[in-house]
Amino acid sequence: MTSLKGGVIGVILSALLGCSDRAQQADSNFVPQNTQQTFSSKNSPIVFIDEAHNNFLTTNGRFRPFAQVLESDGYTVRPNQERFSAKSLHRADILVIANALDKNRKDWAPPFSDALTDEEVSIVKIWVQQGGSLFLIADHTPFPKIIENLAGQFGFKFSHGHVNNAMFYAHDKTLGDHIITAKVTQSEPLRYLPTGVTETVKSKIQRNRIERVRTFGGSAFKAPPEATSLLTFGEGAFSIVPDIPFQVNADTPRVSMDGWSQGAVLEIGKGRVAVFAEGMMFSSQLDTESGRTFGLAAKGAEQNEMFLLNLMAWLAGVI
Repeated sequence: MTSLKGGVIGVILSALLGCSDRAQQADSNFVPQNTQQTFSSKNSPIVFIDEAHNNFLTTNGRFRPFAQVLESDGYTVRPNQERFSAKSLHRADILVIANALDKNRKDWAPPFSDALTDEEVSIVKIWVQQGGSLFLIADHTPFPKIIENLAGQFGFKFSHGHVNNAMFYAHDKTLGDHIITAKVTQSEPLRYLPTGVTETVKSKIQRNRIERVRTFGGSAFKAPPEATSLLTFGEGAFSIVPDIPFQVNADTPRVSMDGWSQGAVLEIGKGRVAVFAEGMMFSSQLDTESGRTFGLAAKGAEQNEMFLLNLMAWLAGVI
């Protein structure tokens, strides 16, 4: 019972940090490590960060460091503040949906409904099939439940629970072997050209191999067979699955996550999809109560930023 209690406590602390309006804030002192800009004004991909679905992670909120990393590489980052339509998505090259919610919640009590309408889900899927790139993030419960109609359209099935912090390594293959994690030195034309650009332009990419990535709680999912898992839980990983988020005790179900994914990529039609079950790994956030920093600037996460840049380069079609 001691082992279970300790594991539960660890998961609770990680989950509470991930959803505390009061304590969790963007790290105002964060500065990207990246100093090599891949894109210029001539070929800068347009990245929409969704803010139209009560998102917990937003451009100028808790996901500001994420936006800073992208801007350091030459992406044009814009907040999306309207419901998805074919017209609105036509203006974007990459769409980021991070921790959408069904409403502006002050509590985490069920029931939970869909953040996106069925019409929006259909629009996003068609947009991807026609060449758009989707970066979908759904953290621990209840976030996966709220976007499962969208995730399900691409074949992803989430566990609705809380996992603990994790490390993924190349040497034990929990960090997947993919162009995103490999050493990259190349100059390639864009898979598509940003809106308004008609000339052929190339982007230079020079990145070292990713050896390890750290995550900070979140959840897990089963990816479709045609996807590639980049972050795969190994033996001993588990998820606490409460009926009500954060209401956890010694009797709360504890489910093995061995072999489940926390990050995967998929090509569908002419487009690309990246799905991750953890958001803090791509940002830098400060716990104002303890003064501790989590995410990109945390110990063990030194390569998370390069991993994010490689992931974005894959979504942009340059690797």
